[in-house]
Amino acid sequence: MNHVARPKDDLFDSSTMTFGEHLEELRFCLVRAIIALGIGLAIGLFFANDVVRFVATPLKSAIQEFNASKDLALLGYEDTTTDEYKTMHRFLKTNGLIWQVVFDVPDELQNLTMDSLEAASKEKSDVDVRVEASQMADILKALPDPSELKPRVQMVRDTKGLSSFKMEETFMIWVKAGLIVGAVIASPAIFYYLWTFVAAGLHSHERRYVYIYLPVSVTLFVSGVILAFFLVLHYVLNFLLTFNGGMDVTIEPRLTYYINFVLLLPLGFGIAFQLPLVMLFLNRIGLIETQSYIASWRVAILVIFVMSMLLTPADVTSMFALAVPLMVLYFVGIGMCQFIPRGPGLGSAAYDPA
Repeated sequence: MNHVARPKDDLFDSSTMTFGEHLEELRFCLVRAIIALGIGLAIGLFFANDVVRFVATPLKSAIQEFNASKDLALLGYEDTTTDEYKTMHRFLKTNGLIWQVVFDVPDELQNLTMDSLEAASKEKSDVDVRVEASQMADILKALPDPSELKPRVQMVRDTKGLSSFKMEETFMIWVKAGLIVGAVIASPAIFYYLWTFVAAGLHSHERRYVYIYLPVSVTLFVSGVILAFFLVLHYVLNFLLTFNGGMDVTIEPRLTYYINFVLLLPLGFGIAFQLPLVMLFLNRIGLIETQSYIASWRVAILVIFVMSMLLTPADVTSMFALAVPLMVLYFVGIGMCQFIPRGPGLGSAAYDPA
């Protein structure tokens, strides 16, 4: 008859390796994992520029869409459902155009010459500056009454993008992007070497749990990242741009802050999407019963909204975009606790067939 094997006092009693040899094995696995990360970093740096451009694309698109909507509103387009509005909005957004109001100076007052324009494009001496200032002053003095100047609307391409205030800032972002890509590329090897060390200390039924739940965990994490980057980020950027525009604040996105923001939002979503597995783990180790999850669902929803507020930027859109999927995942976690067969739990003793 099978009986439960009791743990022995000496952890390494049945092991062929001493404690020092286990430490040496740990060092060996960590060194191999670091080497794999270094190889991944070398590959990641090759694609780092493309990665930075890729994550900057949503910001560029959001800025162009915001500028198009703002300019059309200022030009008096109130009905946003008309074909005329949609056509003009698409034209402005696609070409990255913004409109400006300029006042034409009469041709007879123009006294600038090609020589003065060429001097303005080169390094100016004190004499060049005085000459140019004198010419501009002559134009201003000869201008007619301002009410007689004719306003004209012109469209110009807005090429403003991410900016950097420090010379080394762009290089550090390049390294950070390469490190992230390298970590993703090297992650199978890193997990393998770490797993070979950890697996030696687990019972066979505990290894089986890891093989089952690790793919689920990765799937949930990737789902959260995809949701955040390809859906939520667009609405978050539009909300923040509109909010700042409503306060007449000019936005000049900085490279470091934006990249950190783009990395933090998907990371927060990916970690938060581990909720069902955390619930199942707490249930299987006997810390929280399934009925407690069911009875406390109202409190859980409140906690989910609070965590969503902390894990996302300060806007309602991203908070609800995280909170709603988490509420669904909470009830998915209850279903997993209720219907997944128990078997020997994590941390329990192994079955000894002897």
